[in-house]
Amino acid sequence: MRRSRRPLIIASRTSNLARAQAQMVAQQLAALDRTLKIEFRWIESEGDQKADGPLADAGGKGLFVRAIEQAILSGQADLAVHSLKDLPVTMTPGLTLAAIGRRADVRDCLVSSAGWSTLDQIPPGARLGTASPRRAAQLLNRRPDLQIQLLRGNVETRLRKVLEEKTVEATLMAVAGLVRSGHAEHAAHPLDPAVILPPAGQGCLALQCALDDHVTLRRTMPLNDPLAGTVVHAERQFVAGLGGDCHAALAVLVEAVDVAGTDRASASRQDRGTPHYRLRGRVLSPDGRRVLEVDEIAAIRHVGKMVKRAVADLKERGALDLLATGKSAAAPAAHPSL
Repeated sequence: MRRSRRPLIIASRTSNLARAQAQMVAQQLAALDRTLKIEFRWIESEGDQKADGPLADAGGKGLFVRAIEQAILSGQADLAVHSLKDLPVTMTPGLTLAAIGRRADVRDCLVSSAGWSTLDQIPPGARLGTASPRRAAQLLNRRPDLQIQLLRGNVETRLRKVLEEKTVEATLMAVAGLVRSGHAEHAAHPLDPAVILPPAGQGCLALQCALDDHVTLRRTMPLNDPLAGTVVHAERQFVAGLGGDCHAALAVLVEAVDVAGTDRASASRQDRGTPHYRLRGRVLSPDGRRVLEVDEIAAIRHVGKMVKRAVADLKERGALDLLATGKSAAAPAAHPSL
């Protein structure tokens, strides 16, 4: 098939992290087709403009993608590059995910002016800044003595407030975001997902285009990573099943696992030798005092059933009531790309 000579216009947010991610995708696409001309359209999102106060009060995480999606729908751009966790689980009509890139480190890390490497090292009563109900609730579950304060802003803003201005003693940030934005030196203290479970899609880039734009779909398809696609689709289905939104203290991680030993022995004969995936999910009250968890493993052909089973189990144990308390409580609201 003859390649299109049409330039590819990539839309993205104006932050340093968003620019770095868009340029990384551009480099990958250029390596696939050296004749491809790539242009950028940098857009300041509503979420970037409304940088004060809880994000949910301003309209939720969709504020960070709405203007960029509109650029695609209006024909001003061909491709949007998002941090996948920024995207609401319900796709905007007329748009589709053209590709999901290979997953980077899924973990959150502890960033502090004192150089603390674990939550146990934080002294009692310390101020920890975050705008994420997921992080706040998990922190309070393990350290109810901490003072959780609202901290919003892009990567550089939050680093400055913690390390220079010291408005709070510490914060949690995504390892992948720090590395991609050129601040890997501040990602030296990652936390095990068993301690702080990430949100759906953390570590993945989402490439989004118009549903009927076959040229862009064809150009970007080689960047799709099948493993990442499998796990983050399951994570997003988990969130959708629970009706999670930016108010929710909701975390989930799906990973490929080796079912050696006892796990393999318990697998059906038909599933032995096939890929298996582990789902860990966590729903908390805003204050972290109540927590519901699931931890399951299934063969690849049963991943969808595993997600539905986990959602049903959590609902039966009262997960929807916990999530409802998040909507009514004055808890910090989630901020994409943290």
